Amino acid sequence: MCEFKRSVLLVLWWTFVCVITVASFSPLAIAGNEEDCQDVTTFFGEDIDLKLFQDSKSYPIYYRYLTVDEQSGFLFVGAMNKLFGLNLRNIENKAQRIAQDFRPLNRFRDHCRKNGKLDNFDCQGHIRFLVRLKSSATDTFYMCSTGSYQPMGYELRLRQNTFDTVRSDLNAHGVCSYGPNDNTTAVLVSEGTPDNMAALFGGAAIDFLMSEPVISRHAVFSNNMLTANFIRTISKIGWLNEPQFVGSFEVGDYVYFFYREVAIEYTNCGKKIFSRVARVCKNDEGSTLKKNTWVSFMKARLNCSIPGEYPFYFDEIQDVYKLGDMFYALFTTNVNGMTASAICGYNLTNIDTVFEGSFKQGNSTSIWLPVPTNKVPIPRPGKCEVGSSMIPQQQFVSQHTMLMDKAVSHQFREPIFYKSNTLMRKLIVIPNVAGGDGMVFFTASNTGIIYKIAAWPKINPKYDPPTTYLVSKTIPLGDNKPIWSLVYHDNSIYFSTDTAVGQIPVETCEKYTKIDLCIYDPYCGWDKTLEECRIYTKSERVIPYKGIDLLAYSLEEAIGKAIGGTLHKYERISRTTGSSVQLRIAFKLHIKGKVHWTKDGSAIIGERHILAQDNSLIITDIRKQDEGSYLARDSKDRKVAEYTLAVETNKEQIEQRWMRKFDQWCEEFERYQEDIRRWEKKCEACCEEPSQAKVMSTLGGR
Repeated sequence: MCEFKRSVLLVLWWTFVCVITVASFSPLAIAGNEEDCQDVTTFFGEDIDLKLFQDSKSYPIYYRYLTVDEQSGFLFVGAMNKLFGLNLRNIENKAQRIAQDFRPLNRFRDHCRKNGKLDNFDCQGHIRFLVRLKSSATDTFYMCSTGSYQPMGYELRLRQNTFDTVRSDLNAHGVCSYGPNDNTTAVLVSEGTPDNMAALFGGAAIDFLMSEPVISRHAVFSNNMLTANFIRTISKIGWLNEPQFVGSFEVGDYVYFFYREVAIEYTNCGKKIFSRVARVCKNDEGSTLKKNTWVSFMKARLNCSIPGEYPFYFDEIQDVYKLGDMFYALFTTNVNGMTASAICGYNLTNIDTVFEGSFKQGNSTSIWLPVPTNKVPIPRPGKCEVGSSMIPQQQFVSQHTMLMDKAVSHQFREPIFYKSNTLMRKLIVIPNVAGGDGMVFFTASNTGIIYKIAAWPKINPKYDPPTTYLVSKTIPLGDNKPIWSLVYHDNSIYFSTDTAVGQIPVETCEKYTKIDLCIYDPYCGWDKTLEECRIYTKSERVIPYKGIDLLAYSLEEAIGKAIGGTLHKYERISRTTGSSVQLRIAFKLHIKGKVHWTKDGSAIIGERHILAQDNSLIITDIRKQDEGSYLARDSKDRKVAEYTLAVETNKEQIEQRWMRKFDQWCEEFERYQEDIRRWEKKCEACCEEPSQAKVMSTLGGR
């Protein structure tokens, strides 16, 4: 019987070898077409828990403003002619949703069209700002809209899942832009202003042609009485020069504005964009020499550059995020040149130190020099104690650009992160991820990509820049359209484009299959028992990034010691002549680019040896000379795979190997049968007493 089984198995095995050999030529040869490997993990909408909201799928609604309101549990979305409120936990939840129209007046639309603007885009009401008011009336909000090139302000009251319009005639000039493509910023300040009354500080153009941009504070009223006038920047002396605002923040006695503008100190060399930070006092009473203008306004250049003999500058700020006393800003190069993006950090103390330094002013020959100290009045302009009665200070302010001589240096004097060939436009910063020291930056690009960047502190975090990794990139929609807004709340990232609002999780640990990609992500750790990536929790079997010793070892050595094993696979295999084999890469770390295979230390050549797209080596029509040791190394010269291939050339060798294998199967089968017999005996023994009980029951026994 065993001899018959062996004959059948040999016939089946030879048939299997022939099928594999024939099938291997066409499909596997196609796998040799090379494409550039992705350097980072890429996720698409179907790979993650993507939630989407679209009010209309047939035409764009221009969802360009997002803000989180934790108190109501809504993500508020400003769109064209509409304000939406979406459930923060799940934006697809229709049970808790607000959708209300706020259309501009017809006469404003007529005026807009007559001035050559587009009816279906420009001459609509794009909602650009919404803030909860700290007043006696609960759930009261201020909202502003472009209003068809007539900015409109509203007072709204939230009642369950709807807004009541209390007023629709509030002043929105200097808070909302006239046009939908203009960049503006605004912040509501409730303390430190005249009489400690709430006041709106904003940066925006205040005319139809958008030729008069200002940084302003709205008039302050107390008990319906005017407490402080509307104040603004001075025009035509260089305070602002075609600015594009990106952010504003209340800090202590001041409000800080971040923006980019045409550099007035560079005009003799052509048009150049510089990034700025400006500062004004919250309690500024305004000038008496130039009515309704700031006395405290100051500005300085923000330096974000790669150091060197010829520094490489990222001159155009795109977004800014405040975290404690740090401002993290996202910069790009000029869009007309080589594209690149960078993240730089600025300490509040360093910013204020620059504002305590010398002023810079140009002369008649366009040479910009520091203003001599003896020309600066005391107390110096920019101090919040400077009042409307201090004439020398007001004269100085009205005659100077208020530009500081020195630029604000970035932390570590180099970018925290930078990447070429990418224009990133939006930024979020999440500190102390998973209770550790790791920090995560999320950025969004003008092509619809969300990047996740991990930053791990070094031994001396005050002086040394963190180690950063581009962990992943997410392409949620795949339409290459710009992401206009990016906000974070409770482990979710919310983003908006012209056609949709999306929600994605910050944690994607289960998607990583390589140890290094897993532990780079501060949310994750590698489970060395289950050999999988999981959300980091303190456990001896879970390895986080901070759990490997990178001071004493290289990354590969440190991970190898942490998992207690090798990172590559060694295997001895046997094949017959005429068959094929695929030597796969089972390296536990991420491999960048292609690998290089050698046989017995020499390069592999020949049409029968194919490098597949996954870096595995395919050998077809195996011959005796293919026998030997195969080794694969990556671009970093790391050993990523190792095989010893034995080639069986005659029928006797093949039959002997399969007979040995079959004998092993027979022995295993005999052990299985013995286990079955033992189980049957136990079952019979267990069944004896129940059978007797059944007989006794039949006879009437108990």
